[in-house]
Amino acid sequence: MKYIGTIERDNELKGASQIVIYGAGKVGKEVLGFLKENGWLGRVSCFCDNDNRMWGSSVEGVLVVSLLEATGRYPQGTYLIASLCVRQMLESLLGYGIEDIHVIRES
Repeated sequence: MKYIGTIERDNELKGASQIVIYGAGKVGKEVLGFLKENGWLGRVSCFCDNDNRMWGSSVEGVLVVSLLEATGRYPQGTYLIASLCVRQMLESLLGYGIEDIHVIRES
């Protein structure tokens, strides 16, 4: 894990080119809003979410996919956990071999 804290203080994101936001709910939308405001929307590859009813939809124009699909497409991506279910999500990402993980807390 590379970072735990608010999105505003995550200096590790500056070099990220493939950002995956894990969690398409309230915190995920806040993260996307921050990235958009700072001109980083082009770096956001997708959202991933555990709710299969969301897969194939989009949040503010960003596609929502399953964790399996996201990790398959972006195995070297930067994953931002944007949810209150941190432990479960962290374990899932580690299980897929993802190393660049940032836990984002609400601002």
